[in-house]
Amino acid sequence: MKRFISKKRIKLPRYKIIILKLLSIFLILTFLNISLNFFLTKINNTHLLNILNTNSFGSLSSFIFSKENLLYNNIYGLNLHTSKETSTKTPNKTALNLSPIVYIYNTFQTSKYKNTYYNSYNITPQITHASLIFQEYLKNNGIPSLVEKGNVAQTLKENNLAYTNSYQASRLLLEKSFNENPSLSYFLDFQISNETYANTTITLNNKNYAKILIIIGTDNPNYSQNEILATAINQKLIEFNPNLTNGIKYLGGQNYQGVYNEDFNPNTLLIEIGGHENTISEVNNTLNVLAKIFSAYIKEKK
Repeated sequence: MKRFISKKRIKLPRYKIIILKLLSIFLILTFLNISLNFFLTKINNTHLLNILNTNSFGSLSSFIFSKENLLYNNIYGLNLHTSKETSTKTPNKTALNLSPIVYIYNTFQTSKYKNTYYNSYNITPQITHASLIFQEYLKNNGIPSLVEKGNVAQTLKENNLAYTNSYQASRLLLEKSFNENPSLSYFLDFQISNETYANTTITLNNKNYAKILIIIGTDNPNYSQNEILATAINQKLIEFNPNLTNGIKYLGGQNYQGVYNEDFNPNTLLIEIGGHENTISEVNNTLNVLAKIFSAYIKEKK
């Protein structure tokens, strides 16, 4: 009968065990962080923005969360405007079922606002967020709209265009959307101003707003037609508060694009919503007002 010989266990010093445990925890946390960042970069940007904005305004969050503005506050750091704040009447819930009237797009989709609330989510507020927020406010006022989901950078690449031809790329997306949605009557290109914070911000009743500037391209031979819409909207902004608007700016000639796709339709405008130093909260406050004004203008025209 063979004699059983037990193997001698190797006993590690206590400090080495602690180091190995800490190293394991570090490796696990590093792996989780890399995986999360990889996941976020692979998600379709437009789909992610739609999910965030939809949840933020309570369309789906009431089903997922006990408090409808939980994700809204965590992601955007904003206070959810109630129907009473956005409109004196009950929001028109049928707006989404109607053919879109307003087309909202961004020639420079990666333009960013000040990063205040997004650090923990690895998300920076962009002009595309403003477009989606504006769409929600239009819906609350009974105006159906369409936000461009196409990627301008990808369109540039597919058509072998340089970055300086961004307006040409956004024009291709605009024309495609119009062909698919002939009900569209108003075309708004939201952008961000390069002005300083002092020139793009106003405080009204202890609440900060991002100021609005409307751009008219004078190299468009029919710019006076765009001017009619610009003047009407600007006047309504002045009636709300003259300090909310920086007015209408006319650009053209050398070193300027000068058209800004405004030759596409008389109801096409380039509108700057605040500047790069504005927070998404300040932008949100302004968009709430602009949606009311723009909705009222459309209803008057009808």
